[in-house]
Amino acid sequence: MTKKLGLVLGSGAARGWAHMGVLKALKEIGAEPYAIAGCSVGALVGGAHLIGALDEFERWARTLKPISALQSFNLKVHRGGFIDTAPAFEAFRQFDKNIEDLPVKYGAVAADLATGEEVIITSGSVIDAARASSAIPVVFHAVHTRGKWLVDGALTNPAPVSLARQLGADVVISVDLNAVPRVLDRFDAPDQRLPIPVAGSAPHPATMTGAVAKLIDDTVAAIDHQVAMAKARAGAKPHLFETAYAAADIFQMQLARARAIAEPPDILVQPDMRDAMPTAFDRADEFIEQGYRALMEQRHDIERLLGA
Repeated sequence: MTKKLGLVLGSGAARGWAHMGVLKALKEIGAEPYAIAGCSVGALVGGAHLIGALDEFERWARTLKPISALQSFNLKVHRGGFIDTAPAFEAFRQFDKNIEDLPVKYGAVAADLATGEEVIITSGSVIDAARASSAIPVVFHAVHTRGKWLVDGALTNPAPVSLARQLGADVVISVDLNAVPRVLDRFDAPDQRLPIPVAGSAPHPATMTGAVAKLIDDTVAAIDHQVAMAKARAGAKPHLFETAYAAADIFQMQLARARAIAEPPDILVQPDMRDAMPTAFDRADEFIEQGYRALMEQRHDIERLLGA
């Protein structure tokens, strides 16, 4: 019996462009998903793939700049957020299909604002499911559907392995974009109570070679000293928005880890996205390549599990 492959595409805002690279890599190795379970941008990319809009979506993604991404939306404080994403999603409405009519099983996770519970969407409009799953609280408008106000599924299940199993997958590949978070490494400043490197600390013989070596060592030590001091000064006070995105990263990382322990995938793909701001919509090329490489690094394990 052929094993059914389940693909989990996790949350990650602009980092989600990496999911496009994952899908390209799977196609290249001939591993077709039986089911796709998505959260937030993962639900968006997975849904676009299944309704045949991924090429158009990728072309759109490659045109974006960090701020121009917002031009597709309406700025309006309403329904628990600043930005109405409806105009952007409506631009792809011509591709929309009902989940029940897709050739591949599909599901998206969202969070119910009233109860805090995970909401699984496995029927109805693909575009509406993706929009609800990716409604980042406070930033994007909450989505009202089926009598509930729904927001980003990352609040409950950032990488929904459990949903992939529920959809019938035998082997599950989970793509976790928050496994290596963008932490505020500038706060990893040197302890000012400890000595900071100073020039001229290492002895050298009184020769021409020794003099050159001493010059190099002194230069390196002086640079290290300046970098350490600059790092200490820069780390003195956190900024509002960097604290917000770091906190979101930490939350999703911890939640995804806990869920992965309780509901482990067979293959865990963890692209190193620590240098990726969640608003870096202009780095599609780079992120797509990162996702492609991360999947290909586990090609042999995937093929072995699928019996290829």
